[in-house]
Order: sequence, then structure tokens, then C-alpha cells
Amino acid sequence: MLAAIALLGPCAGARSADGHGMRSAYVQITQTAPDRARVAITGKVPVTGVELRATAPCAIDTMSDGIWLRCPERLGDAALAVTGLGPVASEAVIFVSFLDGTTTSGCATASHPQWTIPGPGAGALSVASRYVALGIEHIASGADHLLFLLALVLCLRSLRAVMLAETAFTLSHTLSFSASALGWVHVSAAAAEACIAVSLVLVALDVGRARAESRADGALSVAWPWKTAGLAFAFGLVHGLGFAGGLAEIGLPSTAVPAALAGFAGGVEIGQVAFLAIALAALAALERAPRLARATASAGACAIGGIGWCWLLERLGALGS
Repeated sequence: MLAAIALLGPCAGARSADGHGMRSAYVQITQTAPDRARVAITGKVPVTGVELRATAPCAIDTMSDGIWLRCPERLGDAALAVTGLGPVASEAVIFVSFLDGTTTSGCATASHPQWTIPGPGAGALSVASRYVALGIEHIASGADHLLFLLALVLCLRSLRAVMLAETAFTLSHTLSFSASALGWVHVSAAAAEACIAVSLVLVALDVGRARAESRADGALSVAWPWKTAGLAFAFGLVHGLGFAGGLAEIGLPSTAVPAALAGFAGGVEIGQVAFLAIALAALAALERAPRLARATASAGACAIGGIGWCWLLERLGALGS
């Protein structure tokens, strides 16, 4: 468990006040004719060296009036790759705007630089599968979400109680990120990030209270898992706004929004359950040495609470800027 915290620490520091903002390059592909589209590459970080490449029969042409993607027949099914990604621009979010007004999007990384523009026959299942992968990637890179889940494990310790809290957390963050992604709810991203930091501090304090109650009664009371599940539900609402921030960067395909939202939610859930399985297995191994398990839980709660306080101060600063 301490190893998991140590691994998360550098990631936490790297993401600092902006817990969900990716170091992204943005590749905007705007179709201007059936067989061609204008390409623009921008970013919040330097994008020098980031280039779009295409597999034959499509090609990228650099002209005096800009960069163009040319395909003999249509842009759909064009196989692309983004090169030059690395420590500065770690992802490339690709937006495609078609002549008929529809849009689609995707994400390329240094390890997976290829992406194919969905063809006209791409169905909801194809869209959902792409967004499942994006959801897994987002939860895996979300240090604050993972720390929150780790705190739930340290607080509750049993599989049944942890899964009760995880279910409540999933239900609430799915509701809030879907509402935000659909434009039904508008909340400041900086405010949401600050609230996520508060959630880490409070759930870390809950770890200490749960341990104290366990020592007093010999076991957790029946009511405690339900209390923690209620806390997970409440804070899942603000964590969902954090997920919505990542989803906003990626974008939603205009022709398959429900499939994209369902796929992204499914990917997040897969990532959460996988992480919780590892954390619970590690905790079960530690429980064979009760003194070590208690020390690990205390150290973990202190680390999570301390990181939460640091993020809270940084994110409150971002609110005022």
C-alpha cells in the first residue's frame, strides 16, 4: 500500500493544481471539400515537432496557405498518426468537423499515436468502444480520483463495504459528468478541482475515525459503511465534474453522444474496479501483520490528507487568479 502511495506521489506533484488538465496538443481537422481538410495544430504547451501523418492513399501536404489532409474519396476511414508526442505534449486531442456539420474526436498518445477517422458506417458500438478506452486512460491518469478510492479502501477495508461506497461514488459522478457534458450544468472547473481536494482531506480524516471506532468496538459498526457510502456519493458529484473536464478536452461525437457517454462511464468504472482490486489485495496481504497494517493505514491517511491540503491551497490560488 505504501508502494502505491509512493507511485502516486510524483504523479500528484506533476499534476498539481490542475488535476485533470492534460498536457495536450490539439489537432483541428476541418473538412472544406469531400476529399480534403485544413489541419491546425495548437496547444496549451509548446507543440513544436508535433506533426500529423496520414497513411496512403491519404496524404498530408504543407502548402503556403497551411497544412492540408487530402484523401482521394472521403475523410472517413482515413488512418492518421500524431508524431512528436512526449514529455512536453503528452497527448494529442483530434477534432474533426465534417462538411455536413457533424463532428467526431479522438485522442493519440506517444504509446498509441494512431487514430482512424470513423467512417460513415461507424455505429454506436464502435464509438462506445473508443470511449471505453478513453475512460480507462482518464481514471488511470487521475491521481486525485485514485487517492480518493485508496482512502475508501483504508477506511472500510472489507470488499462488501468498499464496493458499496464505490457504487455510490460511480452513480453520483456518472450523473454529474453526464449533466456537465450535455451542458445541463455549468460549474467553474477551478471550483470543482478545489472541492475534489477537500474530498481527499475529509475522507482521509474518515480513515482515522474508522480506525478509532474499530479499536473501541472491536469491529466497524454496521452504520459506518453506509456513512462512508453517503460521503462517497456526495463527493462523487464533484469528482464527476473533474471527469467532465477531461471529457470536454476530448469532445463528444455529435452523432453518437449517448454511446460516447456510456462508453466513457464504462471505461472509468473498469479502471476504478481494477484499482480497487489491487488495493484490496495489497491490504489483505498486510492484514496478516496487524501492526504493520495499522501503521500503513495511518501513514496512508496522512499522505492522502497532506496531498489534499497542498492541492487545496494551490487550487484556491487558481480560483483567485
